[in-house]
Amino acid sequence: MKISLSRLFSGGLAAALCVGPSASGASAQASPPVITEAFVDAENATLTINGVGFRAGFPMVFLGNHELPVRWATESTAAAWLPALRPGTYRLIARWPDGSQADFYLMLGAVGPAGPEGPRGPEGPRDLPGLAPVGGDADFEGQPAAAQAEGTAAETELANPWGTTRYGTDALENLTTGTDNTAFGFWTLSRLTTGRRNTAVGSGALSALTTGEGNTGVGWDAVSESAGAFGNTAIGEQALTRSGNASLNVAVGYRALAHVDRDVTGDENIAVGVRALNRSTGSRSIAVGFEALRRSRGSGNIAIGNSAGLTNTTGGNNIYLGHRGVLGESGIIRIGTAGTHREIHLTGNVYLPQLVYIGSNQVNFGDFVETIRDDLDRLETRVDGLQTP
Repeated sequence: MKISLSRLFSGGLAAALCVGPSASGASAQASPPVITEAFVDAENATLTINGVGFRAGFPMVFLGNHELPVRWATESTAAAWLPALRPGTYRLIARWPDGSQADFYLMLGAVGPAGPEGPRGPEGPRDLPGLAPVGGDADFEGQPAAAQAEGTAAETELANPWGTTRYGTDALENLTTGTDNTAFGFWTLSRLTTGRRNTAVGSGALSALTTGEGNTGVGWDAVSESAGAFGNTAIGEQALTRSGNASLNVAVGYRALAHVDRDVTGDENIAVGVRALNRSTGSRSIAVGFEALRRSRGSGNIAIGNSAGLTNTTGGNNIYLGHRGVLGESGIIRIGTAGTHREIHLTGNVYLPQLVYIGSNQVNFGDFVETIRDDLDRLETRVDGLQTP
């Protein structure tokens, strides 16, 4: 769900309110960056910022006293992960590497029509003589100002079930009864409520998990969009991200098993290597090597080697050892790459019960072996029949 400024108040949900954009730190040669609008995608926990004059590179994005991890940025748009925050108005700051900065004010939460004015309450007791009236550090509602973060109400004490370890802004902030969880880093396990035995290390790791159990995510954004998954292990930046509720997977390496599609359900996969099984939607596949089986959406494939099985997209039950595979094939074993590997040496007995292709010739190896045996039997008979002089 995206909420734009033009629909902000007519729809009843406030996601962005421009009080007055300003900019600072711009060089004399270029106009200062200006934020013109912001969109909140609550379903995917993303804040998108649009504007003009954005600088090259990723800006640092701050919302109140929270620094948001930036997902991507262009000269007119930037997108960042949005943690679960309380309703309120927040100052949004985007600051680029050259020192330029743009400000905005963002309103989060539901905004409904004002209710009818209630009856006036009884007058309270007068201030006692010699005591200063209430004021000073108290706000207009009588709440101590020091207890309020910018745009938010006073923080409540976080739940601390058995075996809980947390360190970092918003880490495990929604935990209720889940036990034996460990979170280190900004927004790690920030939505977890009842899940148990999870470990998250790195900004945004396991940030969408709510009820899942037994998951380990180490690295920025690792396993970041799984709510009820269990038994996953991901090590590396964005490893197993966008994996839906896929479970019992192992991903090691940058964007290993990081899915393009959402709500992927493939289970029991193992991916070791940069972008290995990067677009997988299948199950029970093993990929070891740089971009091994990167485009595969089939199940039961095994690929070992640099770009092994990269060409095959939909086939299943293939084995590729040092071979890029063939588009759409299934049930095939390929070893080596033409022009790179010249010979194959096998030690011990080799059993080949099926058809074998040698060059362009098809050989039924079972019949071939039987023919050799018949020839040896006839040769033995002849040798036995020879008369020595």
